Amino acid sequence: MSDRKSYFFDETWVPNFNLDPKTVIPDSKSHKGYDAILKTLKDRIAKEDKKKLVVVFDYYYGIDQKKMQDNVIGKLGASLLVDVESAKYPEDVVQEKFGKYITDDRIMGVNIPDPIDAFFCPDKLAGLQKQIDGAAGLVVVYGVAAAVLTRGDLLIYCEITHQEVAARFRKGLPNWGATNYDEDPLRKEKRDSFVEKRVQLWHKRPLLKVMDYLIDCTGDQGDGPVMMCGDGFRKAIQYMAHRPIQNTPNFTPAVWGGHWAQKVLNAKPQEKNIGWAMPGSLEMLPVKLVAGGNEISIPAYDLVLMEPNDVIGSRQFSNYGYKAPVIINYLDTWQGGNLSLQVHPTISYAQEKFNSDFGHHESYYMMDVMDDSHVYLGLKNGVTVDEFVDALNEAQETGTFDDGKYVNNIPMTRHDHIFIPGGTVHASGDNTVVLEIDIFGVQTFKLWDWGRIDFDGKPRPINIEHGANVINPEIDTDFTLENLVSTRHLLKKGYGWKKEFSGTNAWEPFSVYRYWFHKPLYLETDGVVKAYVLVEGREAVVESLDGSFEPFVFHYAENVFIPASVGQFLIKPHGESAGQEIAIVESYMNFSV
Repeated sequence: MSDRKSYFFDETWVPNFNLDPKTVIPDSKSHKGYDAILKTLKDRIAKEDKKKLVVVFDYYYGIDQKKMQDNVIGKLGASLLVDVESAKYPEDVVQEKFGKYITDDRIMGVNIPDPIDAFFCPDKLAGLQKQIDGAAGLVVVYGVAAAVLTRGDLLIYCEITHQEVAARFRKGLPNWGATNYDEDPLRKEKRDSFVEKRVQLWHKRPLLKVMDYLIDCTGDQGDGPVMMCGDGFRKAIQYMAHRPIQNTPNFTPAVWGGHWAQKVLNAKPQEKNIGWAMPGSLEMLPVKLVAGGNEISIPAYDLVLMEPNDVIGSRQFSNYGYKAPVIINYLDTWQGGNLSLQVHPTISYAQEKFNSDFGHHESYYMMDVMDDSHVYLGLKNGVTVDEFVDALNEAQETGTFDDGKYVNNIPMTRHDHIFIPGGTVHASGDNTVVLEIDIFGVQTFKLWDWGRIDFDGKPRPINIEHGANVINPEIDTDFTLENLVSTRHLLKKGYGWKKEFSGTNAWEPFSVYRYWFHKPLYLETDGVVKAYVLVEGREAVVESLDGSFEPFVFHYAENVFIPASVGQFLIKPHGESAGQEIAIVESYMNFSV
C-alpha cells in the first residue's frame, strides 16, 4: 500500500483528471444551430404528403423558448400555432393544488406523486384540441409538456441538462409558469427538484422512445442547439449502454470549501474554492456524446430511462425501478472549514415526510488528509437526543456550541472508510478530502453550521426539528467504533491483486470494496451497474474481454460506471502507472439484504 504524501504538496504533480469526457458515436449525424435545424425540419415536412400535418415541439422547462420560437417554429410557415402552456393552470391555482409539495421551507419539499397532466386545465386542453381538429395545413404545437395535448405526426423533444437549468435559476429564470424571477435560487431549485423536474422526467420517458428528433438546447444561449434524429439518438443510447460511462463532472463552491480539487484536479481554478466535486451520478449529472462532429449534452438519466436492463441491470430495475441511486462525490475541505454538523433521514422518515424513494445512506472514504484530519461521527456515550437538541437550539441563540461535549471526533488517515446510516450525526472536518459514496436522498438536516453566513449573505438553513426526529441514540461512541469505522480487512487475494472490505455493513443497501493490484484485475458486473474510482495511481484502463468496446482509460480521482450489460471485463494499471500498484474502490447496490 502506498505511503505517498498528498499530491497537493507535490510540486511535480500534473493534473490528468478529465474535466470534459466525451463518447464519440460512430456513424452518427447531427445538425448544429437554428438555421441547420430549421432547414432539416423544413425538408422533412416537405416530404410529408398530408393535407394536415401536426408537428409537436415538447420542451423541457428551462430552454430558451423565445429563441426556439423566433428562429425555428415561427419560420416553418404554419397555418396554426398552438401554445399548450396557455392551457396550464395559473400560478395561484398551481399553488393551491400543489403547494403542499412545494412547501414554504427554503430547501425541503415533498416529492409530488401527480403526473404533469395535472398542471393543465382539461377544458382548455379540449379547446386547443378543437382548434387543431378544425385546422388544415401545417399545425405546430409547442410548449413545456406539449405532448399532453397530442404527439402529432412529427414529435420533436427539446432537452436541457439539469445543471444548466440550475445555472439559469441563479441568473433569474423563474420556475415553470411562475413570476419568481428574484426569489432565492435555493427555493427555485427546491421547487424544481421536488415538483417540476419530477413530473417532467416521467413525462419525457415515453417520448424519448418515439420522438422523431431530439434537440439539445443546453447551448441555446451560446453556440446554439444541436439536433439528432430520434433513431440516431436511440442508437447512441444503446451504444453507450454497453461500454464504460463517464459523466461530465460538476464542481460547486461552498462556504466551507477547500482547494484540493483546484490544485489536484485542475477544477475551476478561477473560483474562490470548491466544496462539492461530483464526478459520478447516473441520475444527477450529464453525459456528453459526439455525433456527426457536434457535441451533445444529455442527462445521464436518459440512459436509465431508455435502457434500464442494460445500464443498471434487471435486478436493480426490478427492485428499484428507474433508479440509479449510487452517487460518487468529493467533499473538499482542504484548507477550508468543517461541513455543517448534520444528520440524514431514515428511509421510514423520508417516505413519511417527503414521499422519498430512499432515506439517505452514505459513506466517507478518506481520499486525502492532513495530520489533523478528522470526522464527527455519532453521539458520545451517555448523551441523550433531548440534551443534544437542547444544546443545538441554544446555540442558535448564543452562536456557540460545544461539539466536543456531544459528538465523537475521530482522527482519519488516508484510505480510512466510515459508514453513515440514516440517523447518524456526522460531518467531515476541515483539511480533509472525502470521497463520498452514497445512496442519495435530497434531504440533509443541518444541525449546526459553526455560525457561518453563506455566499448569499444569509445563514445556511438549519433543520433541528427534522433532525431531532431521526437522530438514532443507539449510534453512540461504542456503536460507532465497532460498526461504522472500517477495519480494512482482507477478503481475497491472488497473483498481483488483493480485495479488501472497505466500508458499509452487510445489512445496508450498497456495498463498497477496495482492490490493490499491479497485474490485470478480472472483474464481473454480476448483472448490476458498478462504479469504480481510481484512489491510488495515475491511470488505469478498462478492457473488454471479447472486444465489444474499445479500451477505456480513466485517471486518478475519476469515476467510471460499468453498465450491467458489460458482464466480464478487466482493469489494469496503464500509462504512467504501468507495472505499479494502484487501487480502485468499487461500489454498487447490494441485493443480498
